[in-house]
Amino acid sequence: MLIKMTIFMLIQPVDILKKSWQIFKVNWQEFTKVTAWLVVLAVLSALLSYFDKVTLFMFVSYTFPIYLLISALVFVFGLWVNIVLARMIWSALHQLPLERRKLAHDSWRDTVSYLWVSILVGVIVTVGTILFIVPGVIFGIWYSFAALIFVLEGVKGYEALKKSKILVQGKFWLVVWRWAVPFFVYSLILVVIIGLPTLLVGALTQWDAFKDFTANNQPWWFQLIQSVVTVLTLPLSTGFGVVLYSSLKQEAK
Repeated sequence: MLIKMTIFMLIQPVDILKKSWQIFKVNWQEFTKVTAWLVVLAVLSALLSYFDKVTLFMFVSYTFPIYLLISALVFVFGLWVNIVLARMIWSALHQLPLERRKLAHDSWRDTVSYLWVSILVGVIVTVGTILFIVPGVIFGIWYSFAALIFVLEGVKGYEALKKSKILVQGKFWLVVWRWAVPFFVYSLILVVIIGLPTLLVGALTQWDAFKDFTANNQPWWFQLIQSVVTVLTLPLSTGFGVVLYSSLKQEAK
């Protein structure tokens, strides 16, 4: 009886998709003002890659330090963007004022603590995966809300991990399903969005653009499309976790 009540009360995967899409559709302009920082860095990285290939890597001694700088900025801004987006989505989900400027300003001081929680989860999941794949998956699901718990509740370090595990206990497979379905659909959407312009470029160049195409040797424009699309749709994928977390919290009350 209790299991039936849990299944009924916890949000369904299709509703996670619907709510996340609705939030994204209504607030995409505000979200873009946050993700724009990563878009700019993605464009710079792609152009630098193009420059190196055109010049046959003659200036790589100059461009390599720039690559390192861009990578460092992507890392730092990536932490900040994830925090800001999660808080904005939470506000939108609960019909609170977005206060983008305030959230953007306040989130900088939380980047180190956010990184620490993410490192803890990463280390535990990695160790579990090395020992055996199944423990890695279990730990990944148990602690999948730890970063959000810090961002939205201010609970730090191991306490965030403990709270995430408690939230998932008794609902493990329900949570797995509700993570898997939205991200599977999201992956299909990315394939379509990235694939269409890729096919168009291929058709216009009579597929010459793909003659040396490999996983390790991708055209600069393909890297650019891939990076920009992923960054611009980041609020949608972030929404999946926020919506599911909100439902789990309500169900636990």
